[in-house]
Amino acid sequence: MNKISTLFFCLCTMMVMAQNENQTKTLEVIGSSKVSITPDLGILNVTVTNIDSVFSQSINGLNTKSNDINAQLIKIGFPKSAIRTNNFDVRKNIVYRDNKSIDSGYVATQQIQLEFKNDQNNITKILNQFSKSRTEIDLSFNFKVSDSLMQSVQDQLIKLATADAFRKAKLIGSAAQIDLKKIHKINYSSTFSAGMKLFNNDQGMNEAVLRGNSSPSQGFTPTDIVYSDTILIVWNFE
Repeated sequence: MNKISTLFFCLCTMMVMAQNENQTKTLEVIGSSKVSITPDLGILNVTVTNIDSVFSQSINGLNTKSNDINAQLIKIGFPKSAIRTNNFDVRKNIVYRDNKSIDSGYVATQQIQLEFKNDQNNITKILNQFSKSRTEIDLSFNFKVSDSLMQSVQDQLIKLATADAFRKAKLIGSAAQIDLKKIHKINYSSTFSAGMKLFNNDQGMNEAVLRGNSSPSQGFTPTDIVYSDTILIVWNFE
């Protein structure tokens, strides 16, 4: 009985070893890509503030200033429909004197936003207009990539990452003197951490920032935004 058990164990062991030898060998390669793109949309942010001792007058004054800003934007060619207002707020204007808080009327604030096509001409005419404005404001710019351009960039990233994986696999196969067969698996999913993402450089910067001359006559140019992507491709080889 013991001999039969021993023989059966040996046969099972040999079968497992044979199966392991016949298992398909694979080569896993990660392809990566990086694309630099200039934002095609700009966002103008104008914060308007008005202080008055009377609640209603603080709002009326704010509306007068906001209407002036809207008129200036329309004057230089932007449609009224593109101008948005938000973050309306009225609060008590508390000031500190002699270590005491003093109620000094009301402060009303509102933000005006304009989304525009990002080009040098639009930026320059905005800066030129508000450099002459008598209405006191806080002004800033943000930049972003439109949905259509974002899709185009993502398509390009996937193509470049795939080509990079094939290039690496070919190089490894040649160096290792192995014959690559058909593709065993492609992984482009969240489980592999694939997908279009902002690329962080050595300084940790991943947003559009300003560069160049910022004078009203010349405007400025936002830096490019860099996106990256990865893909995993597995090949069979013998």
